[in-house]
Amino acid sequence: MSNNPALKTTLVTPWSNESSGAKKNYGFTTNLGTPFRVSLKAANGLVGIRRMYSPKTHDFRYIWAASERASLIKKGYQDASPSFYAANKAASCLIPVYRYDKNHVTQYVTTAAQRKSLSSSGWTYDKVAFYAASATTAAAPTPPPTAPPVTTPTTPATPLNQKFYANQISKAWKAYDSATNASTEKLLYQVAATPTAIWLGGYASDPGTVSSIEAKAAKLKQTPQFVVYAIPDRDCGGYAAGGLSGVSAYEKWINSIRAAIAKRPTIVIVEPDAISMGCLSASGKADRIAMLKYAMKTLSADPTTYAYIHAGSSLPTDTFAPVLKQVGVQYGRGIAVNVSSFSTTATETAYADSMLAELAKIGVTGKHAVVDTSRNGVGPIKSGTNPNGAPNWCNPPGRAVGKRPTTSTGDKAVDAWLWIKPPGESDGQCHPGDPTGWFQSYALDITQRALNNDIITPLTPPN
Repeated sequence: MSNNPALKTTLVTPWSNESSGAKKNYGFTTNLGTPFRVSLKAANGLVGIRRMYSPKTHDFRYIWAASERASLIKKGYQDASPSFYAANKAASCLIPVYRYDKNHVTQYVTTAAQRKSLSSSGWTYDKVAFYAASATTAAAPTPPPTAPPVTTPTTPATPLNQKFYANQISKAWKAYDSATNASTEKLLYQVAATPTAIWLGGYASDPGTVSSIEAKAAKLKQTPQFVVYAIPDRDCGGYAAGGLSGVSAYEKWINSIRAAIAKRPTIVIVEPDAISMGCLSASGKADRIAMLKYAMKTLSADPTTYAYIHAGSSLPTDTFAPVLKQVGVQYGRGIAVNVSSFSTTATETAYADSMLAELAKIGVTGKHAVVDTSRNGVGPIKSGTNPNGAPNWCNPPGRAVGKRPTTSTGDKAVDAWLWIKPPGESDGQCHPGDPTGWFQSYALDITQRALNNDIITPLTPPN
């Protein structure tokens, strides 16, 4: 315990290096010695003693009560957090540490002689600040080390402050693993080794898949990405027709996905294209809205899950912002755009910003977006040029994978570019010979074109 003769203020510290530094640099002396010992760790019966410092008077004040802390902050004191731990109640093995005040500075003493000296010098007794073990007590705590341990503050993991997880049981990885020549292997590795979302189609096996992937990602301290894609009447009976049987089945499945995530940092894209409801009856639309809202609210209940509902690609914002609010965008992190589409990143970023601004106009503020860049490296096909009359979004030729997933997007509202649509998986039987699952020739083509145009940096497969 050190005292500054000029200021008459007391510095109480369990650290010998801090005491010597105060003596050397700031005029404190050690004339008070070590009259008591305190604990460096929290323990039963102890409270954190906070050191409050006044830049104006250079006074140190040690307190444990929240009310006193608030009062001192109003007076300009700064909170240096718990300096040590001591008791706030008397006990047979403890001694009181008395607080005395004069001219807005504070001193602390423990003996009757010290108290008498301060009183005769015009110091006013305030209270017992705390109770500590006597320096001579046999049961006194072990003396503190000569310097505080160096600790690094731990930043809580979020879906965006750790690397994205690359799934090694994907169709792309299996294709890469089965490749028989070096050229094919190298191209497939570009897709297989890139973090890509895992699509969940409403199967009984989905919770187990999620749980397994989450466990692997957690060990690596990485963030997996999932797409929930099981809404009843999915795709209005089109190329991706399917989905669960009804509201009850869907809500039960969503609950199972949330349970499997188990509060681990995760990104979830909610139901691509589900906000387009033109094929549904009035009751069907009501059910769709209720299910999407349930999914957003349930999946977002855990703060480590970032749920983004799909907001399409370049839709009229004034029309669809109210729809997004109806289906619960306000509960989640925000919106996903361009899922499974080919529009350029610049176009979709502008669209996302416009949609977020429109949402803010109707009271949904503070939301963010992610952009699917998995196949937008050279942008979309020109209107009406997809052969055989196939829709322009359906396995169009001449495309390329886009920029790999990153949180460095250059737009504060855009959280990340993600590969949401697995680049090598078919959009459907769009052209003669197109498969409905893994489409290896398409994967090779769009990857080679991306490399040729320096859209992605080549990754070297392991030996």
